[in-house]
Amino acid sequence: MFVLRAFTVLVLAGIPAFAGQGGRPKAEPRANKHPGEQMLMNLSQMTPEEREKALSRLPPAQRANIEKRIEKFQTLPPAQQERQLDRLQRLNALPPQRQQQVRRSMRALQDLPQDRKKAINQEVRRLSRMPEDDRQNYLNSDEFHKRFSPDEQKIVGDIAEITPTR
Repeated sequence: MFVLRAFTVLVLAGIPAFAGQGGRPKAEPRANKHPGEQMLMNLSQMTPEEREKALSRLPPAQRANIEKRIEKFQTLPPAQQERQLDRLQRLNALPPQRQQQVRRSMRALQDLPQDRKKAINQEVRRLSRMPEDDRQNYLNSDEFHKRFSPDEQKIVGDIAEITPTR
């Protein structure tokens, strides 16, 4: 599981750099499989030497970024790692067009001012503690619409869609 978690960070990085590389046969591609997911399969089937060789082919900045993401992921508590893996699985289960929309919202969240990021992250955590029916009712409520701009509402709704209830 440790190796799978480490390489899941690569998937989270969204880097399909390894598709088709490595000395072992590739996994059978699945329709709608995200390129990062295919890359994960390829990396997971490589020996440590093959993985090192594949990583060494990357530009230094990209490799450093991937290694940094792996290190950051590995420092998270196991429960948080599991939540991230669950969110990734939920994201990859969506139709491709919906995945793109959710990814755009995740990038848009990163571009917001710190205070708005904090408010949105708190709202997503709050929604994660609600049953699905309550969550949908709240997302349609005047209270929610008054607290967030239309763009922020979309971000909250998209990220809440891939966030499991607790």
